[in-house]
Amino acid sequence: MNQTDIKHSLRKLEFPLCVKEVLPRIESMIINRSKPNFIMQLISEFVFLERSKDVDVRRGQSQSSQSPQQYNNMHMNKIQEFQLILVLIEFFSQPGPDATRNAVFLSLFGTNLTPQRSKTLSKLISTAVSGSVAPLLSSAGTWMQQVGCTTTPSLEMAQSLVSDFIIFSRKTPEQLKQLPLVAPHFAANLMTAVADLYLNDQRGSLVAPPDALLDVFCEWISENPSLCLASQQALALPSGAIAMPVVTPLAGLIRWSVLSPLVSNRITYSNLHLALLQTLLEIVHTGPPTALNAQHLAAIVGPLKQQAARLVAENIKPSEDSNYQKCMERLSQAVQVGLSANCVFGNIPQLICALESLPSHNLMKIVITANKNR
Repeated sequence: MNQTDIKHSLRKLEFPLCVKEVLPRIESMIINRSKPNFIMQLISEFVFLERSKDVDVRRGQSQSSQSPQQYNNMHMNKIQEFQLILVLIEFFSQPGPDATRNAVFLSLFGTNLTPQRSKTLSKLISTAVSGSVAPLLSSAGTWMQQVGCTTTPSLEMAQSLVSDFIIFSRKTPEQLKQLPLVAPHFAANLMTAVADLYLNDQRGSLVAPPDALLDVFCEWISENPSLCLASQQALALPSGAIAMPVVTPLAGLIRWSVLSPLVSNRITYSNLHLALLQTLLEIVHTGPPTALNAQHLAAIVGPLKQQAARLVAENIKPSEDSNYQKCMERLSQAVQVGLSANCVFGNIPQLICALESLPSHNLMKIVITANKNR
Protein backbone atom coordinates (compact mmCIF):
# COMPACT_ATOMS: atom_id res chain seq x y z
CA MET A 1 0.00 0.00 0.00
CA ASN A 2 1.19 3.51 -0.75
CA GLN A 3 1.06 6.31 1.82
CA THR A 4 -2.28 7.65 0.60
CA ASP A 5 -3.89 4.21 0.78
CA ILE A 6 -2.56 3.61 4.29
CA LYS A 7 -4.00 6.90 5.52
CA HIS A 8 -7.29 6.23 3.76
CA SER A 9 -7.67 2.81 5.40
CA LEU A 10 -6.80 4.19 8.84
CA ARG A 11 -9.35 7.00 8.50
CA LYS A 12 -12.11 4.42 8.22
CA LEU A 13 -11.35 3.23 11.77
CA GLU A 14 -12.78 4.75 14.91
CA PHE A 15 -10.52 5.91 17.71
CA PRO A 16 -8.76 4.11 19.43
CA LEU A 17 -8.83 1.27 16.85
CA CYS A 18 -6.81 3.45 14.50
CA VAL A 19 -4.09 3.70 17.18
CA LYS A 20 -3.97 -0.08 17.60
CA GLU A 21 -3.67 -0.44 13.84
CA VAL A 22 -1.08 2.28 13.25
CA LEU A 23 1.41 1.46 16.02
CA PRO A 24 2.60 -1.85 14.46
CA ARG A 25 2.92 -0.08 11.11
CA ILE A 26 5.06 2.62 12.72
CA GLU A 27 7.15 -0.05 14.45
CA SER A 28 7.71 -1.86 11.15
CA MET A 29 8.80 1.33 9.37
CA ILE A 30 11.19 2.15 12.22
CA ILE A 31 12.72 -1.33 12.01
CA ASN A 32 13.20 -0.90 8.27
CA ARG A 33 14.45 2.66 8.81
CA SER A 34 12.10 4.00 6.18
CA LYS A 35 9.78 6.99 5.68
CA PRO A 36 10.60 9.05 8.81
CA ASN A 37 8.42 11.97 7.67
CA PHE A 38 5.49 9.65 7.01
CA ILE A 39 5.91 8.14 10.48
CA MET A 40 5.56 11.60 12.01
CA GLN A 41 2.42 12.22 9.95
CA LEU A 42 0.85 8.97 11.10
CA ILE A 43 1.67 9.70 14.74
CA SER A 44 0.26 13.20 14.54
CA GLU A 45 -3.04 12.26 12.87
CA PHE A 46 -3.86 8.77 14.12
CA VAL A 47 -2.25 8.66 17.59
CA PHE A 48 -2.70 12.20 18.90
CA LEU A 49 -5.56 13.34 16.62
CA GLU A 50 -3.62 16.42 15.51
CA ARG A 51 -5.55 17.09 12.31
CA SER A 52 -4.19 19.18 9.48
CA LYS A 53 -6.10 21.19 6.88
CA ASP A 54 -5.75 18.64 4.12
CA VAL A 55 -7.37 15.98 6.33
CA ASP A 56 -10.48 18.06 6.97
CA VAL A 57 -10.74 19.07 3.30
CA ARG A 58 -10.82 15.41 2.30
CA ARG A 59 -13.47 14.85 4.94
CA GLY A 60 -15.66 17.46 3.30
CA GLN A 61 -14.87 20.46 5.49
CA SER A 62 -14.02 23.76 3.90
CA GLN A 63 -10.53 25.13 4.43
CA SER A 64 -12.01 28.57 4.95
CA SER A 65 -14.42 27.39 7.64
CA GLN A 66 -11.72 27.12 10.32
CA SER A 67 -8.75 29.28 11.16
CA PRO A 68 -5.15 27.99 11.57
CA GLN A 69 -5.43 28.72 15.28
CA GLN A 70 -8.37 26.33 15.58
CA TYR A 71 -6.34 23.57 13.97
CA ASN A 72 -3.39 24.23 16.23
CA ASN A 73 -5.57 24.09 19.33
CA MET A 74 -7.39 20.87 18.51
CA HIS A 75 -6.87 18.13 21.08
CA MET A 76 -8.44 14.90 22.17
CA ASN A 77 -11.02 14.78 24.94
CA LYS A 78 -10.40 13.06 28.29
CA ILE A 79 -12.07 9.80 27.26
CA GLN A 80 -9.92 9.59 24.12
CA GLU A 81 -6.80 10.40 26.15
CA PHE A 82 -7.65 7.59 28.58
CA GLN A 83 -8.23 5.19 25.68
CA LEU A 84 -4.90 6.18 24.12
CA ILE A 85 -3.04 5.57 27.38
CA LEU A 86 -4.54 2.06 27.66
CA VAL A 87 -3.52 1.24 24.09
CA LEU A 88 0.02 2.54 24.65
CA ILE A 89 0.36 0.57 27.90
CA GLU A 90 -0.70 -2.59 26.06
CA PHE A 91 1.59 -1.91 23.09
CA PHE A 92 4.72 -1.21 25.15
CA SER A 93 4.06 -4.21 27.40
CA GLN A 94 4.37 -6.64 24.48
CA PRO A 95 7.59 -8.66 24.18
CA GLY A 96 10.07 -7.44 21.62
CA PRO A 97 13.52 -5.87 21.17
CA ASP A 98 14.19 -3.03 23.62
CA ALA A 99 15.82 -0.93 20.89
CA THR A 100 12.68 -1.02 18.75
CA ARG A 101 10.40 -0.25 21.70
CA ASN A 102 12.62 2.68 22.68
CA ALA A 103 12.68 4.00 19.11
CA VAL A 104 8.87 3.98 18.92
CA PHE A 105 8.66 5.79 22.28
CA LEU A 106 11.16 8.43 21.13
CA SER A 107 9.17 8.90 17.91
CA LEU A 108 5.93 9.42 19.83
CA PHE A 109 7.43 11.80 22.38
CA GLY A 110 10.25 13.81 20.86
CA THR A 111 11.91 16.91 22.27
CA ASN A 112 9.36 19.42 20.94
CA LEU A 113 6.27 18.19 22.75
CA THR A 114 2.94 19.91 22.19
CA PRO A 115 1.01 20.66 25.40
CA GLN A 116 -1.33 17.76 24.60
CA ARG A 117 1.50 15.27 24.08
CA SER A 118 3.23 16.47 27.24
CA LYS A 119 0.03 15.98 29.25
CA THR A 120 -0.55 12.54 27.74
CA LEU A 121 3.05 11.53 28.44
CA SER A 122 2.77 12.52 32.10
CA LYS A 123 -0.44 10.54 32.54
CA LEU A 124 1.05 7.57 30.68
CA ILE A 125 4.13 7.46 32.94
CA SER A 126 2.00 7.92 36.05
CA THR A 127 -0.15 4.98 34.99
CA ALA A 128 2.95 2.89 34.26
CA VAL A 129 4.37 3.64 37.72
CA SER A 130 1.04 2.72 39.36
CA GLY A 131 0.90 -0.53 37.40
CA SER A 132 4.66 -1.27 37.63
CA VAL A 133 4.85 -1.59 33.83
CA ALA A 134 8.60 -2.23 33.55
CA PRO A 135 9.02 -2.22 29.72
CA LEU A 136 7.31 1.14 29.33
CA LEU A 137 9.23 2.67 32.25
CA SER A 138 12.45 1.39 30.73
CA SER A 139 11.62 3.20 27.49
CA ALA A 140 10.70 6.30 29.47
CA GLY A 141 14.11 6.20 31.17
CA THR A 142 15.80 6.04 27.77
CA TRP A 143 13.63 8.92 26.54
CA MET A 144 14.63 11.06 29.55
CA GLN A 145 18.30 10.51 28.88
CA GLN A 146 18.01 11.21 25.16
CA VAL A 147 16.04 14.47 25.56
CA GLY A 148 17.99 15.42 28.71
CA CYS A 149 16.88 14.83 32.30
CA THR A 150 16.91 18.54 33.10
CA THR A 151 15.23 19.78 29.92
CA THR A 152 11.67 21.13 29.99
CA PRO A 153 9.95 17.91 28.74
CA SER A 154 11.61 15.77 31.43
CA LEU A 155 11.08 18.33 34.18
CA GLU A 156 7.37 18.69 33.34
CA MET A 157 6.93 14.93 33.47
CA ALA A 158 8.89 14.70 36.74
CA GLN A 159 6.87 17.50 38.33
CA SER A 160 3.66 15.74 37.30
CA LEU A 161 4.80 12.50 38.98
CA VAL A 162 5.67 14.39 42.16
CA SER A 163 2.19 15.91 42.13
CA ASP A 164 0.46 12.57 41.52
CA PHE A 165 2.37 10.44 44.01
CA ILE A 166 3.53 12.90 46.67
CA ILE A 167 1.68 16.22 46.80
CA PHE A 168 -1.85 14.96 46.10
CA SER A 169 -1.42 11.59 47.80
CA ARG A 170 -2.24 10.96 51.47
CA LYS A 171 0.54 8.43 51.75
CA THR A 172 3.35 7.42 49.42
CA PRO A 173 2.14 4.51 47.26
CA GLU A 174 4.03 1.25 47.51
CA GLN A 175 4.52 1.29 43.72
CA LEU A 176 6.66 4.43 44.01
CA LYS A 177 8.71 2.98 46.85
CA GLN A 178 9.39 -0.15 44.75
CA LEU A 179 10.20 1.78 41.55
CA PRO A 180 13.98 1.12 41.71
CA LEU A 181 13.29 -2.62 41.67
CA VAL A 182 10.94 -2.32 38.69
CA ALA A 183 12.86 0.21 36.59
CA PRO A 184 16.20 1.29 38.12
CA HIS A 185 17.32 3.27 35.06
CA PHE A 186 14.10 5.28 35.05
CA ALA A 187 14.28 5.79 38.84
CA ALA A 188 17.83 7.18 38.57
CA ASN A 189 16.91 9.58 35.77
CA LEU A 190 13.79 10.62 37.66
CA MET A 191 15.97 11.55 40.65
CA THR A 192 18.19 13.63 38.37
CA ALA A 193 15.18 15.55 37.06
CA VAL A 194 13.48 16.00 40.43
CA ALA A 195 16.75 17.09 42.08
CA ASP A 196 16.83 19.99 39.61
CA LEU A 197 13.39 21.17 40.75
CA TYR A 198 14.25 21.81 44.41
CA LEU A 199 16.92 23.59 46.46
CA ASN A 200 18.13 25.11 43.21
CA ASP A 201 18.99 28.82 43.30
CA GLN A 202 18.76 28.86 39.49
CA ARG A 203 14.99 28.61 39.98
CA GLY A 204 14.75 31.82 41.98
CA SER A 205 14.77 30.59 45.58
CA LEU A 206 15.80 27.62 47.69
CA VAL A 207 12.58 25.62 47.96
CA ALA A 208 12.88 22.34 49.85
CA PRO A 209 11.40 19.18 48.34
CA PRO A 210 8.26 17.73 49.96
CA ASP A 211 9.15 15.68 53.04
CA ALA A 212 7.64 12.49 51.60
CA LEU A 213 9.70 12.86 48.42
CA LEU A 214 12.91 13.33 50.41
CA ASP A 215 12.05 10.26 52.48
CA VAL A 216 11.51 8.15 49.35
CA PHE A 217 14.79 9.19 47.71
CA CYS A 218 16.72 8.67 50.94
CA GLU A 219 15.20 5.21 51.32
CA TRP A 220 16.01 4.33 47.69
CA ILE A 221 19.69 5.27 47.98
CA SER A 222 20.20 3.90 51.50
CA GLU A 223 18.89 0.50 50.43
CA ASN A 224 20.74 0.53 47.11
CA PRO A 225 23.83 2.83 47.03
CA SER A 226 24.50 1.94 43.38
CA LEU A 227 21.08 3.20 42.22
CA CYS A 228 22.45 6.67 41.37
CA LEU A 229 24.70 5.01 38.81
CA ALA A 230 21.90 3.09 37.10
CA SER A 231 21.54 5.98 34.66
CA GLN A 232 24.93 4.97 33.24
CA GLN A 233 23.75 1.60 31.96
CA ALA A 234 24.09 1.10 28.20
CA LEU A 235 21.03 2.23 26.27
CA ALA A 236 19.21 0.01 23.78
CA LEU A 237 19.02 2.30 20.75
CA PRO A 238 18.46 1.64 17.04
CA SER A 239 21.51 1.12 14.88
CA GLY A 240 23.20 4.44 14.17
CA ALA A 241 21.57 6.32 17.05
CA ILE A 242 23.89 8.24 19.37
CA ALA A 243 23.43 7.97 23.14
CA MET A 244 23.37 11.37 24.82
CA PRO A 245 25.75 12.19 27.72
CA VAL A 246 24.73 10.77 31.09
CA VAL A 247 24.04 12.97 34.10
CA THR A 248 23.73 11.04 37.35
CA PRO A 249 21.56 12.38 40.21
CA LEU A 250 24.61 12.65 42.50
CA ALA A 251 25.42 16.35 42.05
CA GLY A 252 21.78 17.44 42.40
CA LEU A 253 21.24 15.38 45.54
CA ILE A 254 24.56 16.53 47.03
CA ARG A 255 23.27 20.07 46.48
CA TRP A 256 20.16 19.10 48.46
CA SER A 257 22.19 17.77 51.39
CA VAL A 258 24.64 20.70 51.40
CA LEU A 259 22.09 23.53 51.16
CA SER A 260 19.32 21.94 53.26
CA PRO A 261 20.48 23.44 56.60
CA LEU A 262 19.53 26.84 55.17
CA VAL A 263 15.87 25.82 54.89
CA SER A 264 15.27 22.70 57.03
CA ASN A 265 16.57 20.85 60.09
CA ARG A 266 15.14 17.44 59.10
CA ILE A 267 17.42 14.55 60.09
CA THR A 268 16.62 12.87 56.77
CA TYR A 269 19.01 15.25 55.01
CA SER A 270 21.84 13.93 57.19
CA ASN A 271 20.84 10.40 56.26
CA LEU A 272 20.76 11.37 52.58
CA HIS A 273 24.22 12.93 52.90
CA LEU A 274 25.64 9.73 54.41
CA ALA A 275 23.98 7.59 51.74
CA LEU A 276 25.48 9.74 48.98
CA LEU A 277 28.97 9.51 50.51
CA GLN A 278 28.51 5.73 50.69
CA THR A 279 27.58 5.69 47.01
CA LEU A 280 30.74 7.60 46.10
CA LEU A 281 32.87 5.22 48.14
CA GLU A 282 31.38 2.13 46.49
CA ILE A 283 31.89 3.23 42.88
CA VAL A 284 34.08 0.77 40.98
CA HIS A 285 36.02 2.34 38.11
CA THR A 286 36.77 0.59 34.83
CA GLY A 287 37.86 3.80 33.10
CA PRO A 288 37.90 7.57 33.59
CA PRO A 289 35.53 9.01 36.22
CA THR A 290 31.99 9.71 34.96
CA ALA A 291 29.83 9.99 38.08
CA LEU A 292 30.20 13.59 39.22
CA ASN A 293 30.85 16.70 37.13
CA ALA A 294 33.22 19.20 38.82
CA GLN A 295 31.24 22.06 37.29
CA HIS A 296 28.02 20.82 38.90
CA LEU A 297 29.76 20.67 42.30
CA ALA A 298 31.18 24.17 41.80
CA ALA A 299 27.64 25.47 41.17
CA ILE A 300 26.83 24.81 44.84
CA VAL A 301 29.31 27.54 45.82
CA GLY A 302 27.12 30.37 44.49
CA PRO A 303 24.20 30.09 46.96
CA LEU A 304 26.66 29.56 49.84
CA LYS A 305 28.46 32.81 49.00
CA GLN A 306 25.11 34.60 48.82
CA GLN A 307 24.12 33.24 52.23
CA ALA A 308 27.47 34.33 53.70
CA ALA A 309 26.89 37.84 52.33
CA ARG A 310 23.41 37.93 53.92
CA LEU A 311 24.85 36.90 57.28
CA VAL A 312 27.55 39.57 57.13
CA ALA A 313 24.88 42.15 56.27
CA GLU A 314 23.10 41.12 59.49
CA ASN A 315 26.38 41.47 61.46
CA ILE A 316 26.66 37.70 61.85
CA LYS A 317 29.97 35.99 61.16
CA PRO A 318 29.48 32.94 58.88
CA SER A 319 31.88 31.05 61.16
CA GLU A 320 29.45 31.58 64.06
CA ASP A 321 26.30 30.46 62.22
CA SER A 322 25.72 26.76 62.93
CA ASN A 323 23.56 26.14 59.87
CA TYR A 324 26.10 27.72 57.53
CA GLN A 325 28.89 25.71 59.14
CA LYS A 326 26.91 22.51 58.57
CA CYS A 327 26.61 23.42 54.87
CA MET A 328 30.37 23.92 54.64
CA GLU A 329 31.11 20.65 56.43
CA ARG A 330 28.88 18.66 54.08
CA LEU A 331 30.33 20.29 50.96
CA SER A 332 33.87 19.67 52.22
CA GLN A 333 33.10 16.02 52.88
CA ALA A 334 31.37 15.49 49.52
CA VAL A 335 34.23 17.08 47.57
CA GLN A 336 36.91 15.19 49.47
CA VAL A 337 35.21 11.80 49.19
CA GLY A 338 34.39 12.41 45.51
CA LEU A 339 37.98 13.36 44.66
CA SER A 340 39.55 10.64 46.82
CA ALA A 341 37.31 7.99 45.25
CA ASN A 342 38.19 9.33 41.78
CA CYS A 343 34.53 10.02 40.99
CA VAL A 344 34.90 13.63 39.82
CA PHE A 345 35.55 14.58 36.21
CA GLY A 346 35.91 17.89 34.39
CA ASN A 347 37.73 21.04 35.43
CA ILE A 348 38.87 20.17 38.96
CA PRO A 349 41.22 23.21 39.30
CA GLN A 350 38.22 25.45 38.59
CA LEU A 351 36.27 23.62 41.33
CA ILE A 352 39.10 24.18 43.81
CA CYS A 353 39.26 27.85 42.79
CA ALA A 354 35.52 28.21 43.44
CA LEU A 355 35.90 26.60 46.88
CA GLU A 356 38.68 29.05 47.74
CA SER A 357 36.25 31.93 47.17
CA LEU A 358 34.11 30.81 50.13
CA PRO A 359 34.61 32.21 53.64
CA SER A 360 37.40 30.47 55.53
CA HIS A 361 36.46 27.10 57.02
CA ASN A 362 38.89 24.71 58.70
CA LEU A 363 37.78 21.47 57.05
CA MET A 364 37.45 23.13 53.65
CA LYS A 365 41.01 24.48 54.01
CA ILE A 366 42.27 20.93 54.46
CA VAL A 367 40.31 19.72 51.40
CA ILE A 368 41.62 22.56 49.23
CA THR A 369 45.23 22.02 50.35
CA ALA A 370 45.01 18.25 49.77
CA ASN A 371 43.67 18.65 46.21
CA LYS A 372 45.37 21.87 45.10
CA ASN A 373 47.64 20.18 42.57
CA ARG A 374 45.15 17.86 40.90
